[in-house]
Amino acid sequence: VPTRWEIELEFVQSLSNLQYLNYLAQNKYLEDESFLNYLNYLEYWRQPSFAKYLVYPNCLHILMLLKDKSFRDSILRQDIASLIMNDMVDRWKED
Repeated sequence: VPTRWEIELEFVQSLSNLQYLNYLAQNKYLEDESFLNYLNYLEYWRQPSFAKYLVYPNCLHILMLLKDKSFRDSILRQDIASLIMNDMVDRWKED
């Protein structure tokens, strides 16, 4: 049975998946106040003692972007989600 910490680790990293974000937006999770509060709670992953466990640290950037309503609204569009994903892949190639 996974621990709460393991579940939260997996979930926060899933925010790196732009298709998943698009799914969350389409299903109105990004409009749900309880869900938005949960995202705020996940900010503890920014602390170095937790962040060191992240395989996909760009999830922290997405977590920050999700605080912006205009980002949450725009990620609803599949073309925007794809554009952001392509941009992320291009940045990975540069490193």
